[in-house]
Amino acid sequence: MSAIDGFWSYVHADDDAESGRISQLARDVAAQFEMLTGESINLFLDRDQLVWGDDWRPKIDASLSSIAFFVPIISPRYFKSKECRRELNFFARQAERLGFKELVLPVLWVDFAGLHEESPADELLTLVGRFQWSDWTALKFAELGTGEYRRAVAQLAERLVHANSAAEASTAKLDIDAVETESEDEPGTLDKLGVMEESLPQMTGILTQVGAAIEDIGRAMQSATSEIHANQNPSSALANRLRVARNLAGELSTRVDSVRALGSEFATSLNDVDEGVRIIIARAPEESVRDPEARANFEGFFAAIRAMVVQAELGLGAVAQMIAQIEPIEKMSRDLRKPLRILREGLTLFVDGLTVMRGWLTLIDEVEPKLDRLEVARP
Repeated sequence: MSAIDGFWSYVHADDDAESGRISQLARDVAAQFEMLTGESINLFLDRDQLVWGDDWRPKIDASLSSIAFFVPIISPRYFKSKECRRELNFFARQAERLGFKELVLPVLWVDFAGLHEESPADELLTLVGRFQWSDWTALKFAELGTGEYRRAVAQLAERLVHANSAAEASTAKLDIDAVETESEDEPGTLDKLGVMEESLPQMTGILTQVGAAIEDIGRAMQSATSEIHANQNPSSALANRLRVARNLAGELSTRVDSVRALGSEFATSLNDVDEGVRIIIARAPEESVRDPEARANFEGFFAAIRAMVVQAELGLGAVAQMIAQIEPIEKMSRDLRKPLRILREGLTLFVDGLTVMRGWLTLIDEVEPKLDRLEVARP
């Protein structure tokens, strides 16, 4: 019997600050899970053990029942970590889309104000809030090996066991339904492809809009910088900087709200497109066997996807640079702090989307050799 897979998503700096307690909790939960189920676990505890997009996505796309659990360890630093954000964004959205929310179990390690906002600025805070948490803000202080700690570990493992069993049962039912209706096109698949066709132009349009918005914001920031440099009088330099910062904050307020709204729209559109793209890529080998002429259509589609990702890399590369420049500026002025934070969070949604799009290229690279072998084998 092959081992099942678990993923423990955490910030290494948090684990270091807790003297390794977060990674120890992962090992303890895995050991308890194995004791309760008799199954062995491949526990991805350190993200250095895998190449993002290579190991996990094909497994999830093939059968979610092979995934035992995904546990994000929630703290303020978690939402500032690029890798953790990518992991959460992918796994949580996949679980929601496929109806297996129980497989994602956030562990609340550090409570903070953003988690309790009615409308969080960060869309990932909203996303993680839709899952059932396990609160370890007090339990993390329990001594290892005590009854309190062991009971809490056992309860966490039991929840994961029940979630995994429910996922296996649901996936088995889906497989049976698929066999019973294999002579017909699956309406759900057609719906997904239709949504992709509608969302793809929306996604590309949003990228154009955000590019224009970023240029507008860049001009406003450059103008403010020039105004600061124009005043070289030492006696009024500080007052001038504060005045310029306040004026810039007012100019940016509506513009950054627009960028954040575009970021949310982009994330939604990208999720719709992602599902359709993956369906098409997965169908390519089988469809090409049944219809040799279909291969040209798939190759054209793959070329279009590659070109789209290249353009996104070029455009969003500048976005990533802007994010890096914004963070130190946020600390310089209280007036600018809020609009720049909103801008950074909106831009981060676009950069996070690159991970999804790069995953398409990984899948295409895996499928194209299969199509080449089909061509060679064809008489």
